[in-house]
Amino acid sequence: MSETKNMGNMDLFEEITLPHMDDVFRFAMGLSKNCAQAEDLVQETYIKAFKAFGGFRTNSNAKAWLFRICKNQFIDGYRQRARRPHHGGEVEELAVDPVRHSIAVFERQGIENPETFLDLFGDEVNRHLRELPEVYSRALLMCDVNGLSYEEISEILDVPIGTIRSRISRGRAFLKERLEDYAEELGYGRQ
Repeated sequence: MSETKNMGNMDLFEEITLPHMDDVFRFAMGLSKNCAQAEDLVQETYIKAFKAFGGFRTNSNAKAWLFRICKNQFIDGYRQRARRPHHGGEVEELAVDPVRHSIAVFERQGIENPETFLDLFGDEVNRHLRELPEVYSRALLMCDVNGLSYEEISEILDVPIGTIRSRISRGRAFLKERLEDYAEELGYGRQ
């Protein structure tokens, strides 16, 4: 049925979605703040996207569509974990190997070790990014790291565009205030 239709569109699916894989991974890192969870989230996103690809309009924004799926997968996973009793030390084995995907993502980014992903920003910047309230950091990273427009972010997060502008502005102000001394140490002082 629908699966057969999708199988025939595998080349088109890859052509439309694979160029956005690195951006989806960065977005997933911003949501989960954990490399392994981000890898899982990207896999879940692409599986869900492939299953829904039959209904995707090729003239629409694939990146925003993938981000929306990723966000929804993250929320669904969070809700499922909240409903499940926690069994300490239990680790679920994945049927698929996330390592192959993550190696390809990091190689394209020029990163030899996945843990160095956060090092792209430096310890001081990362520390303040982690202190930033999630509503601000999510919008800020989508805009400044993933290069999405305010309209795309608004659509993905299902929040009015004015709220997105406010969150990005407040997030930037938060970081600017906390990083001024660090910038001066690096020679980017006020003039």
